[in-house]
Amino acid sequence: MIDYDSLRRDLEEFLQGAFFAGGFGAALIDLSDVTRATNEELVRIAVRLGFDLDNYKIERGFRR
Repeated sequence: MIDYDSLRRDLEEFLQGAFFAGGFGAALIDLSDVTRATNEELVRIAVRLGFDLDNYKIERGFRR
């Protein structure tokens, strides 16, 4: 299971940084996509941008 809220937040921060630091205009388009993306689309965007999804895995605990 993936922590989609954290993934979305990190993608948004990454793309905002890309725009403001480097003037990368396409980042604004991607940022808009991230804001509206479903969880499945978020994963595709993250993979395309080189994010390591292992950093967003939620381990399920077990109950006794």
